[in-house]
Amino acid sequence: MSKYISIFFLSAMASALLFFIFGSVFMGGGNPAEEAVYIFGTILVLLLSFIISQMCFLIDLVKKNL
Repeated sequence: MSKYISIFFLSAMASALLFFIFGSVFMGGGNPAEEAVYIFGTILVLLLSFIISQMCFLIDLVKKNL
């Protein structure tokens, strides 16, 4: 189980880091919608990291049953 937790946190940190780096490059103005984009982007990063870790779990589960 710790393998999948580490996959989740690793993908979440890498995605969030890339999101904030590219977000600061492309969004440099004082637009108030930037905060909403950061919030929804962060939520998407966390959900996609969860999906990635679940996919790794399912792949390992299928491999074990074969």
